[in-house]
Amino acid sequence: MRPAGQHYAPENSFEYLPSSRRGVPVEVPATLTELRTEPKKYEYVILGAGCAGLSVCYYLLQQGVTAPILILDQKERFHDDRTWCFWDVEPTPFSHLATGRWNSWSIEGEGRHITQTSERYPYLCLTAADFYRHILEAIAEYPNVTLRLGEAAESYKELTDKTYVATSQRAYEARYVLDGRGLPPGSPVFEEARRESVWVPQRFVGLRLRAARDVFDTGSCKLMDFSVGQSRGLRFMYVLPFSSREALVENVYLCEGELPLEEHRAEIQNYLRSVYSLDPSEYTIDGEERGYIPMTDHKFSRRLGERAYAIGMLGGESRPSTGYTFLRIQRYCRALATALAAGEEPPTDISPRRLSILDAVFLRFMRMHPERCPGIYTRMFAGVPTDSLVRFLTEKSTLADEASLIGALPKTPFVGIAGRMLLEARHAT
Repeated sequence: MRPAGQHYAPENSFEYLPSSRRGVPVEVPATLTELRTEPKKYEYVILGAGCAGLSVCYYLLQQGVTAPILILDQKERFHDDRTWCFWDVEPTPFSHLATGRWNSWSIEGEGRHITQTSERYPYLCLTAADFYRHILEAIAEYPNVTLRLGEAAESYKELTDKTYVATSQRAYEARYVLDGRGLPPGSPVFEEARRESVWVPQRFVGLRLRAARDVFDTGSCKLMDFSVGQSRGLRFMYVLPFSSREALVENVYLCEGELPLEEHRAEIQNYLRSVYSLDPSEYTIDGEERGYIPMTDHKFSRRLGERAYAIGMLGGESRPSTGYTFLRIQRYCRALATALAAGEEPPTDISPRRLSILDAVFLRFMRMHPERCPGIYTRMFAGVPTDSLVRFLTEKSTLADEASLIGALPKTPFVGIAGRMLLEARHAT
């Protein structure tokens, strides 16, 4: 990945407007990393200083935890290397940091262009740099938090009243371990989930670019543009316009099979040329984002031991039918921190069971009929009231919202899949 902020400009140079993103490594407050008197035992050792690890630390502090907290991560620094997007359906401590906010969004497929608008639930985009900077400064206000970068957690072992955490440099003693190291391809949990569940990988490459002229419509973002070629699998383009000249443009595949990085870039380049009449000589690229989000009905274990918990993607926080993760991370980390601080048993699931069933049905449809998905998505966005659909996509829906969604979709394939799932469940029982 090209580091955020590193430009690779076209041959013809233009006068580009400044980027809305800072694009530089985030400075870590010295109070988090400076040498302190090492406690004999940490109350919490958090593995991974990503969105989930930092969020659960933040919520523990908000719950009044004053016992020692240690955060470990193998990375050396924080980069502006990703974005998180979500609908503003509930307050979070980070929503005000959004660098992009849209009240309209569109979807294209099978010759149809659908635009939805909601004044109640805007679509927000939060950059990694803004999130990291804000949350690091917030937790640095507390003297009981220590952050160690460049130190990879290798294993942990629970004993009767304590847990030993072994890293690349030393060992620590802890009471609780909160594991937010993600779900990297090839890891045991990743391979188990892929083998035993319905699995639809979401792979994407995105370019953050600035154009030499006004080309982007800032009034609306493109959630899914299926008008692109589908010969390599189910695919869409995703466009977040931060100004009339700046955007994040992603090439997204919902299928198995690797696509070389250069092919991803070439497909984005072709899209910019065909849709926005932008030649490579007319824009500069500030950074690149890549991702692999497993969309799966696998039941991830939140409890990894007597006092060890999985958070983030390792705990199954990516929505099975959409891949959206940020709000689910906030919900579970807040619930986990609240329970641990109160000495109570943490919840195992914060999503309604009925939504998990609907997600599982939709995942199976995607696996069985990927060629029909563009039409299904456009039908969904055209036939369901905007606010009802947003609430469903963010797991805040009512029964009436879900009835509206079911009414907009074709009945035969989904009823058939649901019936087979019921028979499989009875057989397993």
